Amino acid sequence: MNRLDGTRKGQLLPSLLTATGIAGIMLGIATCTAPIIHCDGSTPPPPPQGQPPPPESTVNLYELTFGTAAGVCAGVFIKKGAKMVAFFLGGVFVLLQYLGSMSLVRVNWGGMAARFENLLYTTDALGNKKPPTIPSLWRWMVDFLTADFQPRASFIAGLALGLRIG
Repeated sequence: MNRLDGTRKGQLLPSLLTATGIAGIMLGIATCTAPIIHCDGSTPPPPPQGQPPPPESTVNLYELTFGTAAGVCAGVFIKKGAKMVAFFLGGVFVLLQYLGSMSLVRVNWGGMAARFENLLYTTDALGNKKPPTIPSLWRWMVDFLTADFQPRASFIAGLALGLRIG
């Protein structure tokens, strides 16, 4: 004979809810009546003896120079633009793959790879082609953006910040 048949089946849910409610009330009362525990704050260790205090910085982090502001704006623009270009090119690739799978178009991927290599690869003195690296792209971008621009150091700091927050 099943334990949950008949009138017993209808009584299980209300008794379970009642037990859960009573347990919740007891936990709430226990939480409210528990003593409050206070932790002591940690004290920083004393500075080592015999060393001079650190020098004061001449850089004020709360003042933005023109170079920093221009760098932040350029960094945000580059990051947002790169995301849009990646989204667009990714969509074109997926569309071409789909149309190719349906035999509506035929894509010469070898030709596209050759055009990409001609556009972005560099040739050394021996005639070997080298693909671009992240540091070489960064150098090219910084040199391009800071040509004839005097506040170069603050611009690069702002550019890094703009790429981070953009």
